[in-house]
Amino acid sequence: MKKIVIGLIFGAAMMSSCDDDFLNREPIDQLASSAIFADQALAGAYLNNIIGRLPAGQYNSPGGGYGNNYLLASISDEARSKSGWIQSNRTVRVGQINPTNLGGLDIWGEAYAAIRQANEFLLGVQGTDFNAEFIATGSAQVRFVRAWFYFDLVRRYGDVPLLKEPQSLDDEIFPSRTPTAEVYQFIFEEFNDILAALPNKSEGKEGALTRQAAIGLNARAMLYAKRYEDAAALADRLITGADNDGLELFGANPVDGAAATQNYGDLFLSEGGNVETLYEITFAPPERTHQFDRGNLPVRWRNDNGGQTDPTQELIDDFEMANGLPIEDAASGYDPNDPYANRDPRFYAAIFYHGAEWSQVLPSRGEPFIDMEWNAFNEGPGTIRDGNASISGYLVRKWADASLGFAPEGVSKVAWQEVRFAEVLLIYAEAENEANGPSAAVEEAVNRVRRRAALPNLPGGLSQSEMRDRIRQERRIELVFENHRWFDLIRWDMAKTVLNGTFQGMRIDRNGVPTAADGGPTHVFDPAQLTFSYFDTPSFTNEFPDQYMLLPIPQNEIEANENLRPQNPGY
Repeated sequence: MKKIVIGLIFGAAMMSSCDDDFLNREPIDQLASSAIFADQALAGAYLNNIIGRLPAGQYNSPGGGYGNNYLLASISDEARSKSGWIQSNRTVRVGQINPTNLGGLDIWGEAYAAIRQANEFLLGVQGTDFNAEFIATGSAQVRFVRAWFYFDLVRRYGDVPLLKEPQSLDDEIFPSRTPTAEVYQFIFEEFNDILAALPNKSEGKEGALTRQAAIGLNARAMLYAKRYEDAAALADRLITGADNDGLELFGANPVDGAAATQNYGDLFLSEGGNVETLYEITFAPPERTHQFDRGNLPVRWRNDNGGQTDPTQELIDDFEMANGLPIEDAASGYDPNDPYANRDPRFYAAIFYHGAEWSQVLPSRGEPFIDMEWNAFNEGPGTIRDGNASISGYLVRKWADASLGFAPEGVSKVAWQEVRFAEVLLIYAEAENEANGPSAAVEEAVNRVRRRAALPNLPGGLSQSEMRDRIRQERRIELVFENHRWFDLIRWDMAKTVLNGTFQGMRIDRNGVPTAADGGPTHVFDPAQLTFSYFDTPSFTNEFPDQYMLLPIPQNEIEANENLRPQNPGY
């Protein structure tokens, strides 16, 4: 908005100082608009540019989509970023977000640029002789984009200006903020209104904006708005209703835990069109790629960088045992001297841990196993360590693409799945439980997710509070690293409790086994020869001040538009 205002002021100044010939020329933006909406091919290219602004969640994704140098997992209790220069460490986790530095979380400018383009498209196609289907479908698609960005704005900043038409000199160019409830109502109506003009998933191309994507995002938005009846009804349309259109969990019925691990891992190696995916961003190197693999692979599979996102011990401990019991339960069979045995099958697909095998890619040195040994100069932490190693004793395995080989650079192509059917099931379970309490349908929604993980069903007879805890636990594990946890903790009003404190990592020491320097083996993976102990460092501390419940409105936006005041509380 600041750029728009400056442009208008600049234009007015030019009009007061230039000669008549200059004043008689059509402004550049009008020339561009008239050209675009005089030609359907140009309008189609403009439409594709708007859709291309939709965000992709992988680490450091370029182009449209909030490209960043850390995963949102690194500002939650899921993980830490290893590098001190990264804003998750310099700003976010030390409680230093402020209106001039939002620690990489600011989307205001990108969001309103996309919204303005969407509004221009909706206005520009009116009265044209373009193909009627192009107008209807294109208008629905840009309204999808606009609704998505309004959702991402409102969940970050709270009240935000709701602009439904492109601003001009004849409009109020200094809009005020619209109450959050009104913005959510607009999102609800937008996603509902465009359904008839969008294709079903089975009819669209990979990555297309579909009816199922719109319904799924609407259900998510209504969950955030605490409109639980609406969220449950929308999710149920995708579960039991005619809008299901063949949606199902990928690998829904594994024969055993090993198959469950394989299925969950393969799901996140999809390059598009997975049966479980409602809405995704696809990649086609070299035109469009992302850098997750460059930033997050273990160091022995890289010749630089890598190891950036390091899961916390708290996350590891929240993975259940294969028998469905938490590790604190005496009946679970958990052995602290062999902590990675017999865990939830999703653990093995989501986490690189000490001894995890990754034999599909030949490492630069040593065996094809992840070595997290303390001071081993490989992937693991220590007082002296490789600068690209993990600081916690763990790395992210989810999305790690072995097909790229050693040292991938600019070739990552795994799709970003923004909405999955598993999330829809968990949205339904949470919303229905909040609205009406536990039921057989709520249990079944959660149990479908658990059965795909080869875990036993939930115990029967859970209270509403007990079911709430189990649903939150299931979201924590099933949706791990997918940019949900930070927002989930905030909307559950748990962030101030969970995110204030110090997280831990795993220290792994040899138990009397000589090192390679002493004639012993380079790597030791036998738990009987190792000692496991938790540790923490100052880099694991985290602050979540009260004001973090909302992000601040960027200072430059408030300076350009006083009607955006008051600033969000605490800033």
